[in-house]
Amino acid sequence: MRKTLIEAAIVSSLILIPGFSSYASDVGTTASNFLKIGVGARATAMGGAFTALADDGTALYWNPAGLAQIERTEISAMYNMWFQEVNQGYLSLAFPLLGGIAGLGANYMDMGKIEGRDTEGNPTGDFGASDIQASLGYARNFSSKLMLGISAGMLQDTIAEDKKTAYLGNAGFLFKPTELISVGLACQNIGSKLGEDPLPLTYRGGIALRLKSISIEADAVKPIDDDIYYCAGLEWLIGNILVLRGGYRTGQDVGSGISAGVGLRISKINLDYAYVPYGDLGDTHRVSLEMKF
Repeated sequence: MRKTLIEAAIVSSLILIPGFSSYASDVGTTASNFLKIGVGARATAMGGAFTALADDGTALYWNPAGLAQIERTEISAMYNMWFQEVNQGYLSLAFPLLGGIAGLGANYMDMGKIEGRDTEGNPTGDFGASDIQASLGYARNFSSKLMLGISAGMLQDTIAEDKKTAYLGNAGFLFKPTELISVGLACQNIGSKLGEDPLPLTYRGGIALRLKSISIEADAVKPIDDDIYYCAGLEWLIGNILVLRGGYRTGQDVGSGISAGVGLRISKINLDYAYVPYGDLGDTHRVSLEMKF
C-alpha cells in the first residue's frame, strides 16, 4: 500500500510540474479554447466531473489513464449542438494492445459561416472556421491499484484560408485505494504553441465513489489562464437499463450551474443524452453512442 502511494506521488509530480513551468509565463493568452469544451454526453451531464471515473472512450480527453479500465474493443461517438451554428463532434476507438489499452480519437468543431468585413467595415463574403484534434493514447495497469496513461496528437486550426498547427498531449493517472474509491489526476493540452499563443493547459483532480448502482464524483479544475473551478456529478443506474445523471459546475462566468442527462444501456450499446444550459447564451445538447465488441 505504501509503495503504491509513493509511486502515485512520483508520477503525478512528473506529469504536472514540467507543464506548469513551461506555461506559467503565458497566463491569459491561450489559443484553441474549444479544447475546454468537454466531450461525451455522460461526462458533461455530470458537470464535467469525470477525472476519477473516465472508464469509456472519452478518457482520451478527460484522463488517458482511464483507458486501462476498458475491457474490450469499444467505439464512441458524440455530437454536440452548441450555440448558433457551432457544432462539435467526437469519435474514438479503444482496443486491447500489448497488455494495456490503446485509443484513437478525433475532436472536431465547426464554427459555421462567419461574415467577413474589410478594414472599413464593408462586407467581403462569408468564410468558415474550424478546429480538429487527432490523438493516440495508451494506458495500462501498473499494479492492482495504479493505472497510468498518456496521449499525443496534432491540432489544426483553420480560419478561411489560414491554417495553423500545434502538437499536444494529455497525461494522467488513476489510483484505487479500495474497490469503492478512485482518485484521478490529469494534465490536459501539454504542447507547443498555436501561432504566438500557448494551448489552454489544464490541471484536473478528482475523487469518485463507486457503489453498486450509484457513482459520485467531485473534481477541482485549474486552467492555466483562469481561476480554479469545481464540479460534481452523480450517476444512478436503474435496473441495468436506465441511467439518470446530474451535475453542477461553479466558478465560471459562462457555463456555471446545473447539468442533467439520461442514458440507456441495451446489450452492448449505450446511448446517452446531456442537457447543459448556458444562461443567456442558450442551451446545449449532446448525444453520445457507445458500442462494445
